[in-house]
Amino acid sequence: METKQQTACLCGTGEYNVVSCSGASDLGQLSDVIARKLRDNKVRKMNCLTMIAIGDQSLIAAFKEANVLAIDGCPKDCAKKILEKAGIENFNHLRLTDLGYQKGKSPLTENLINEVYAKVEIIY
Repeated sequence: METKQQTACLCGTGEYNVVSCSGASDLGQLSDVIARKLRDNKVRKMNCLTMIAIGDQSLIAAFKEANVLAIDGCPKDCAKKILEKAGIENFNHLRLTDLGYQKGKSPLTENLINEVYAKVEIIY
């Protein structure tokens, strides 16, 4: 039996928000984990990138007024492109490959998560 806590949405908007590409690669998974860790540590509110992609106007309007961080794992820049397509232009963007991580060569480990998180929390 699922509890209310298990089914509750943990997303929300605030002054500082984060979205991530959660692609099928190791870097997509890492992007998602980093966004969740920013949320769990109360550094930023995490939002569902899919809500932007489907055109949720209230979330898009909130994003246009907030400090938003988009995290992408690779140069395909899915998160960045979704925000831009929605008309959100003023946001911070981080691409993990720009930090030297390679797609298909960055298996998710606790050490890697902590290493990337330390960089993201300080920079953004």
